[in-house]
Amino acid sequence: MAVKFSDEQIKEIERLALINCNSNTIAEAVGVAVNTLKRHCGRKIKHWRAIYRVKLRENQHKLSETSPDLTKFLGINVLGQQIKQVIETGPVDTKSRTEQQLEADKAAARAYNESMSKTEPNPQIVKFKG
Repeated sequence: MAVKFSDEQIKEIERLALINCNSNTIAEAVGVAVNTLKRHCGRKIKHWRAIYRVKLRENQHKLSETSPDLTKFLGINVLGQQIKQVIETGPVDTKSRTEQQLEADKAAARAYNESMSKTEPNPQIVKFKG
């Protein structure tokens, strides 16, 4: 039995795909099986979802000035963008640091060591006297 979608159904499929609804939701809303929807409208749905992502990227660019948190959320959760953190390990060039910066580093290290020595040892560690 051949399935023929009405113009209203096609418009509804397009509207839902343009707001990035998944195939199950679209099929349920239109009243057809998911496989039937994918078989007859799969390419169109992919195209409409691509249009959604392009519009979202444009809006993300506009929002970046006023709402950076929302921009990050949309990028990560909808567009699949990632926040990359680059950690480089290697020797530190201390020659380029000023004497004042080196003194500040040493003071920070002393403060850290002092604070660590004041903390209580782990109560789960039991020392045996032998």
